[in-house]
Amino acid sequence: MADMETIGTEILVIGAGAAGIRAALAACQAGAQVTMVAKGALTWSGSTFSSVSGGWGIQALVGKERTEDNLEAFYDEIIRVGLGMCDPKLVRILVEESGPRFKDLISYGIKFRTDSQGAFVRTRGCFSDVKRAFVTEDLKNIQQSFQSILGRSRVKMARGYLVDLIIADGRCWGGWAIMRGGRMVRINAKATILANGGGAGIFQNHLVGEEEIGDGYALAYRAGGELENLEFVQFMLGLKENHRRQFLALPDLARPGILCDSEGGDLLETHIPDPQERAKAIDQRQSHAPFSSRDASCLVDIAVAKARQAGDKVLWRGNGRVHGQAEVLHFAHAFNGGVKINEMAESTIHGLFATGEVAAGPHGADRVGGCMMTATQVFGRRAGESAVKRAKRLKVVSFPECREENDIGWAKHMPKGNHTKNPLDIWLRVRKAMNKYAMVLRCGMGFEECKRVLSGCDSQLKEMKAKARVSPARYFETRNMILTGRLIAESAEKRMESLGAHFREDSSEMRVRSVARGV
Repeated sequence: MADMETIGTEILVIGAGAAGIRAALAACQAGAQVTMVAKGALTWSGSTFSSVSGGWGIQALVGKERTEDNLEAFYDEIIRVGLGMCDPKLVRILVEESGPRFKDLISYGIKFRTDSQGAFVRTRGCFSDVKRAFVTEDLKNIQQSFQSILGRSRVKMARGYLVDLIIADGRCWGGWAIMRGGRMVRINAKATILANGGGAGIFQNHLVGEEEIGDGYALAYRAGGELENLEFVQFMLGLKENHRRQFLALPDLARPGILCDSEGGDLLETHIPDPQERAKAIDQRQSHAPFSSRDASCLVDIAVAKARQAGDKVLWRGNGRVHGQAEVLHFAHAFNGGVKINEMAESTIHGLFATGEVAAGPHGADRVGGCMMTATQVFGRRAGESAVKRAKRLKVVSFPECREENDIGWAKHMPKGNHTKNPLDIWLRVRKAMNKYAMVLRCGMGFEECKRVLSGCDSQLKEMKAKARVSPARYFETRNMILTGRLIAESAEKRMESLGAHFREDSSEMRVRSVARGV
């Protein structure tokens, strides 16, 4: 049996978005040896560097505005918007440390929009009543700033795909990775930080990179870590024209007939016949980009989803005419739940930390716009510093000779250059199932069908593996994608009430409300 190449480091960071970079810098500044492994090229993958939005906003209180009243109001807003699904301790930390972490970004060279007087432009985030969010100038500046700060650090960076965590004696000791070029390596680490983003890419329609398939959720779950609130996924109304995806211009929803069916009829007038109810739904829908069942705005999303469910197209009428190729549909955007962490960003597994979109707690059923980026910086720093403290407790360490999991052994001995097939058809089946059964319209029977489809995909993948017809990297990606889909379906299936980003068609409560509204 051939020996596997081994890499040693004190801190292993998985992912190179805003959260991973902040964690790596914090660990490095604390004097640790840090290795960052990411699937994509640095500053070109993940939600941080998404070209769809062209930049991002961040909620923070700085300078004189950091009064006790303002901090408390910020905290109360996050709790209110989260509808009881946030971790209050993590919310308090996010609020208190938002200002210092914003200043860190300024020190990195990241530029934020200013007015003619040189004052920062502040905006309201989704679900927020306060102009508290700062907005970056452009994506290129973000990329260059992170590249520069990392270039000046001692962080080692490598292109690779972390396929499983090494768990022994109740703690995490690093992981196995397939590096660029196809070689399998074991990475020994005293502490490991998950910062590999969310899983919106497992939906057919999404606003993220194709690589965002929920790897972090799958890795943590397989290692025995706890997950929570995985059913709360943000869905955005958007336009799809050819291969172009963009956010819907919500202010235009007030224009009569802006949403129309394939025959040109007014979609909202058809699905929400009462003029007052329709006006209320449109008004509330303009106040937040993500779908939410918290108010009457959900009627707009239900109208779009039901029309598409019935096989009809929903089109966008602009400048008095219908753009036949510009379809209106829901896109998966971001996760509000994920790996359960404590105040130090450590998961329920010793030595395994999580930060950014992969982590749960700072957000709830709905999330204040801009707070995700705040969380990447606040808990990224905490994860990095806490990981170093955890690592330093191991004064002398002999990494355990843990048994290789069956899939790792198979991948290790897979002949290089072996002719294999791309499991593209499995990816398509997973994404179609998630789109059909786990987006805006959800019900128990749908989740059962979704799990049945995913089980079939899993069996097909195992057959491909047994016949050596799939590359190790593609096998692990697909395995994680299927598992993440199942975890979402199982989590959502347990929540019968419609809450924030979760909407149940089959709950008695929603049936009563729907009948009353004529839906």
